[in-house]
Amino acid sequence: MPDLDDSVLAVDTHVPLHPVSPPLVELAVLDALAGAGIDLAVTVPCKYIARLIVETERDPRFAVLYPSREEEGLGIAAGAALAGRGAVMLLQNSGLGNMVNAYCSLNLYYGIPLCLIVTHRGDELERVPAQVPMGERTERLLELLGIRVVLLEKPSDLPRFERELQAHREHATSVAFLSKKTFWSPA
Repeated sequence: MPDLDDSVLAVDTHVPLHPVSPPLVELAVLDALAGAGIDLAVTVPCKYIARLIVETERDPRFAVLYPSREEEGLGIAAGAALAGRGAVMLLQNSGLGNMVNAYCSLNLYYGIPLCLIVTHRGDELERVPAQVPMGERTERLLELLGIRVVLLEKPSDLPRFERELQAHREHATSVAFLSKKTFWSPA
């Protein structure tokens, strides 16, 4: 049996993605995050945002951490917020279910704001049927948790992302940027 290495991971962020064209949306998102005082990215990888993760790793303005589960990442982001540091969680919507209890008992209870960039798997472009049930419920789940949802469907939504990110930082509220595959640069 071969050793488990990066070549068998779902998202190998250490190999350049092809074609290597400028990921304009991803770079604009990083500029907005840095401009809002966010310098820590906590991610459980998703192929929709593989380019964002690669660019975050390359960008000296950010530290990137890879928790083994979403609720672990939530704890890291909450700790960063308590220490006065800006953090963002990058994850797939299927991971939201893993962090519901942690969000309620930590972030909601103690009033700790959370910034999420969530890829919306299970939508009309989904090719994996098992992603659809969570995809159909994602927006309602976020709203039930009291997390403001900002839908990002196309690159022209970047100004909305920037405005809502600033509002998150100024008002210390939780926000989920629910991003469609069509928002990100083509792979």
